[in-house]
Amino acid sequence: MKSRELFKIKLENYRPLLWYGDTVFGRYASIKNLLGSQFGREFANVLAEPSVMDGENGVRYGVWYADNVEEYRSFDKLGPEEQEQAANQLSGMLEKVTAFADQLLQSGETSHKQMGEILHLAFRVPGYESIYWGNGQVILVLWGFVSDELSKKSFSLRDALSRFRPQVTPPEPPTKVTPPPVPDTGTTGITGDVKEPVVTPPPIPEKNKEINKNVEEHEKDVKITDETTTITKDVKVKKASRWRLWWGKWWKRLLWILLALLLLLLLFFLLNNSRCGGSTGRDETTHISTNPVPGRDQDRSGDRDRQNPVPPVRREQIPETPLPINRDDVRPMPGDTLQRPIVGNRLNVIINRDNTIEEFLEDFNARYADQAQVVYCDTLANLLQVQFATDDIVVWKERLQKLTGVRMVFTEGVFGAEVIPDEPGFKDADESYYFKLIRAFQGWDVTMGREDVVVAVIDNAFDLEHEELKGQCVNPWNIMTNSPDVNTYGGTQRHGTHVASLVVGAINGMGVSGIAPGCKVMPIQVGVEDGSMPTSAIIKGFLYALKQGVQVISISIGSNPREGTDQLPWDVQEQIGQTTFVEEGMFWNELYVYAEECGVLVVECAGNENILTVVDPMKRSDKVLYVGAVGVNAEPAWFSNFGKYVSICAPGMSIYNAIPDNKYDFLQGTSMSTPIVAGAAALLFSLGDDVKFTDVKEALVKTAIPLPGNGVRKQIGNLLQVDKAMAYLQKNNPLLADPCTRKIDSLEREIERLKKQLNQH
Repeated sequence: MKSRELFKIKLENYRPLLWYGDTVFGRYASIKNLLGSQFGREFANVLAEPSVMDGENGVRYGVWYADNVEEYRSFDKLGPEEQEQAANQLSGMLEKVTAFADQLLQSGETSHKQMGEILHLAFRVPGYESIYWGNGQVILVLWGFVSDELSKKSFSLRDALSRFRPQVTPPEPPTKVTPPPVPDTGTTGITGDVKEPVVTPPPIPEKNKEINKNVEEHEKDVKITDETTTITKDVKVKKASRWRLWWGKWWKRLLWILLALLLLLLLFFLLNNSRCGGSTGRDETTHISTNPVPGRDQDRSGDRDRQNPVPPVRREQIPETPLPINRDDVRPMPGDTLQRPIVGNRLNVIINRDNTIEEFLEDFNARYADQAQVVYCDTLANLLQVQFATDDIVVWKERLQKLTGVRMVFTEGVFGAEVIPDEPGFKDADESYYFKLIRAFQGWDVTMGREDVVVAVIDNAFDLEHEELKGQCVNPWNIMTNSPDVNTYGGTQRHGTHVASLVVGAINGMGVSGIAPGCKVMPIQVGVEDGSMPTSAIIKGFLYALKQGVQVISISIGSNPREGTDQLPWDVQEQIGQTTFVEEGMFWNELYVYAEECGVLVVECAGNENILTVVDPMKRSDKVLYVGAVGVNAEPAWFSNFGKYVSICAPGMSIYNAIPDNKYDFLQGTSMSTPIVAGAAALLFSLGDDVKFTDVKEALVKTAIPLPGNGVRKQIGNLLQVDKAMAYLQKNNPLLADPCTRKIDSLEREIERLKKQLNQH
């Protein structure tokens, strides 16, 4: 039952954290019950109850509810003493929850590991605005969300609280300590050679044993300062015997002795598995702390016998441009029966949202700085790419999975354009038959598109000087060169030019136009000279499109399983989709969910191998509009992939349109049917400003017509009908159905266009 409203905010500048495609805040009930049963009511109430709703004009709001709302005040409205109290309470709770989550992650049960991941994400907040305090209780709002503001992307709740903790100066040791007599209970205070009797504690209720064990620990801040940086280390100190208390009081005098001993051990025994040396023995310019990670595998076999240590890499040294593919490094994944090509000496690493890249780099440098290197970083996706010298990719995957903050590790796949070579009789079809088959001309009677509707095309390369694309493109970008030049290979690649022209090719009396000639296209090059496209580049191109605010993303890319995969039984193919490249598939789904949250429709080719789409890790999501292909007579194309996720099809055989150097040619494949659907989606977005991607997706799928025999041999979706989709959308949206409203909108757009022309001249 919801209580009173505590906090409400527009979510346009905030993004929810996701866990395998689901929002973390959506697991509120499970998190609350777990915290309550493990730690008690105080912990159960630390997270306010969330609710996300749609407001006017499609703006989403987040509301958080709590009891006794009138008693709570935001952190910035508290006095210094109250801020300190709130920080201390929340810090203590955070430590206990984090320790408990780490224990769950080390469990052998999958459900426990999953809850451990969720707990870590739940206590991620965008800033101080998330902290409320009242009546001795701290409560969090906006939990499970992060800010899209660059200044707040790295906000850490743990670091934010540390500045409010009181700094305790250790007292000077007395000249002589005489411990009081303690009755002998027959128990030992600490392990080792020191045997000292301790007082037997009162019996602990069975229910609270685990809680009390964690309560016995407290934090002590130790600050280490040098010329370049100040690092705060959290050191856990247990309440134990009087020997440990004596040690704590004399730590200042013994610090230099301890450091000297550690240096001697490092020099003579090369004990690299111990990282207690603080800032000694490390590059003084590094800004990465050296805290060991509790509960992690402490294997340092990769660092032994190191004669010439490699200086640790820092975050600012990591390139932000994906590496091109070296064909000599391309090989199948060991044990992969489909022999999908991958880069054999690289792996992509995804870092947990509640961890920092610096934490990963610290652990990576300590273990493998002389055997591997981080060659690429994408802070938006929290992705790092590691390249290693050896070919044992399986071993390296296991090593990287054990490093600090790692959520998943997957391969650098080698993707290619989904196009089929020419066949005899291939060019005999009518050049514009596909317009007639999808009823595009009837749709043009309503609209030919608006220039403010943009379709991003992620592909190998584009000839923007082609007569069909001149003036039709906005914000082109080459991911591989980090520049706007998307035709770096001099027109040797036809695929990207052909696909882009199918979307927005101009009406100029030459060749064939695109499906939405009044809209714009955003060409994003992710390919190298031979046409291959690495996974990391496609991911970055996808995120670039979302940041630019496009309405549609068109992807005519697929993996390349070995020949003969189509001969495998369908149940075997389904099993392959469930057991191979699992992490990569989950990450793609998370990207697609993120696109939905941005209001973007993703249109992607089904593929051309005549197999189930789930074999490809990019094609396992219900968030994407996967497109199959048909021929000139609306018959299912023999090459088209199929399956439960393929919801629509379009012509993909004998498709005539632009290729580089102002030429035209026929191409075929689901690569061609995909931009046709993307262009149709752009036309639907052009009907009005209030059209949502969910409306467009529904209209396209529900108005597509069944094909003869479709679903008997294979499921490739129903055939796209542009005019029917427009009519469906207009019928279900009163504003769009009113012709007067459409005319006014059209006149307003024309006025704005004329204003721009006047300003230019």
